[in-house]
Amino acid sequence: TVETLNGGNESVTATSTWEGFTYNKEITQPFNKIQFRIRFKEATDGTVVTNDIGAIDNITATLTFFQARNFWIGTDTDWTNIANWTYGTVPVSSDNVQIETNATYPIIGATTGAVVNNLTVDSGASLNITSGGSLRVNGTSTGNITYNRNLLDSKWYLVSSPFSGESIDDIIANNSFLNGTDDTDHLSFAPYNNAATDVNQRFDYVTAVSTGSLGDGQGYLTRLSATNDMSFTGTMNVTDFTSINLSDNSGSSGNAFNLLGNPYPSYIDLNTLLTSNDSGGNDLLTEATVWIWNGTTYAERNLTTTGADAFIAPAQGFFVNADGASTSFTITEAMQSHQGTDSFEKNESLRPEILLIAKQGKNTSDANIYYIDGTSTGFDNGYDSSIFSGLAENSFEIYTAEVSNDTGKNLGIQSLPNADHETMVIPVGIRSEAGSEVTFTAESLNLPSGLKVFLEDKENNTFNELTETSNYKVILTEKAEGTGRFYLHTKSSALSIDDNVALNNISIYKTNESTLRIAGLQQGKASIKLFNVLGKQVMNSSFESAGVKDVSLSKLATGVYIVQLETENRNLNKKIVLE
Repeated sequence: TVETLNGGNESVTATSTWEGFTYNKEITQPFNKIQFRIRFKEATDGTVVTNDIGAIDNITATLTFFQARNFWIGTDTDWTNIANWTYGTVPVSSDNVQIETNATYPIIGATTGAVVNNLTVDSGASLNITSGGSLRVNGTSTGNITYNRNLLDSKWYLVSSPFSGESIDDIIANNSFLNGTDDTDHLSFAPYNNAATDVNQRFDYVTAVSTGSLGDGQGYLTRLSATNDMSFTGTMNVTDFTSINLSDNSGSSGNAFNLLGNPYPSYIDLNTLLTSNDSGGNDLLTEATVWIWNGTTYAERNLTTTGADAFIAPAQGFFVNADGASTSFTITEAMQSHQGTDSFEKNESLRPEILLIAKQGKNTSDANIYYIDGTSTGFDNGYDSSIFSGLAENSFEIYTAEVSNDTGKNLGIQSLPNADHETMVIPVGIRSEAGSEVTFTAESLNLPSGLKVFLEDKENNTFNELTETSNYKVILTEKAEGTGRFYLHTKSSALSIDDNVALNNISIYKTNESTLRIAGLQQGKASIKLFNVLGKQVMNSSFESAGVKDVSLSKLATGVYIVQLETENRNLNKKIVLE
């Protein structure tokens, strides 16, 4: 019997050949040297052999060092139960964790933010994360992990895989997707194709026999056949993604929207994501905005909506709009964090805000206005966001236009200077079918004392105070498309139609290179004249105004022009550039 210094014993047979044995010892304390001593004992009475050992040609010791590990014991499934770990503590960021084959495997719960150094999930073992939970790995990771995101059967979702290595056929086998109605061979799981010229064909739905791999950082549209957990299984991503492909097909009857997704089973900081990809010369996007499907519409999220904190949840998909072809969109490990809910979140803010809400039957649409120091009445990238236009237009939708109307963008979020509130008039755009009744309300927060919100209806010549409980109802006798009829005012006193003369809310802007739009006109006679930079008149047109007037510029040469608008109440001049 060979006895080691610390009491371990191994039996060896006295022969003329080599005998080997292995002794394992976990060392949990720091050390700077290790000493070994071998003693030989009689097998019969255990006395130490001091002579007659015989010939020993050589003794060879091979030392193999393994990092100390916090092993999963598995008394139950709770990751946070200290009784489940060999260290007697829940793993921390410096712990190397190993999940061995066991009767019970760990589940990271919905409110748990787990973190480890290195992670090993043995073959045959499992690690599950509940919807809302998250996991960060600082070092290496081996073995499969499963993330479960709870989805309702009655809604569509944008999702993404938080792992690598999962195939399309695996995700079809592991989940129950709704079958298509027009084509029952198709399943409700699809990437987005911005090259499709038909706006109704931009989601490429898979079939039961589809193959291929889920892309890292790629988003998908999906809907389950019943309320359930949608599961993703694969290996943990422990690297940065610095070359996620963005495509721009806006020049070929497609568009530049790209459906991406969170590639980690933890939360991604939205502020860092946007500033990393659309600032400092790294301008990969048309605007620093992501769009998510909230169950009703594609909602905008930008730096304004983040406040101090806003996050993209694990398994969450989102749209961005590419500014030219690029393969360098970045999502990094440093953007990860733990949060307490499976959705976009923001901190409470003391800034002034208005949420304008419009309802038409069961349809609801809204537009956000924020008042922030340092912003302008034009388009402020990261603080203003266009409404989503990557699919067919909604039959009912409201939005706002810039107060200065420099770009003609349709905004779901508009940020304005936090001063001179009573002088800024916000054009409100609407898209609605003829004969529909629309109800407007507004929710205001932190507006300066005494300020009230009014909606002006130029066609009916009325000003209507909007609150959460007081509304304005109107029946649209004709199909509505664009701005020019409705305007939002913030005033300290009630408005009347007589104030129109003092309110500078007529907008003149280009909708494209060959069309000039005049919005905000009162009903009545109006005329428009165009002069070139030499003062020569190149256009003169009279018309009856009805809120909005489009004027063709197709025959004019490129250059700078002065627009002179004359109405029954006022004159307005504005410079435009034709390219």
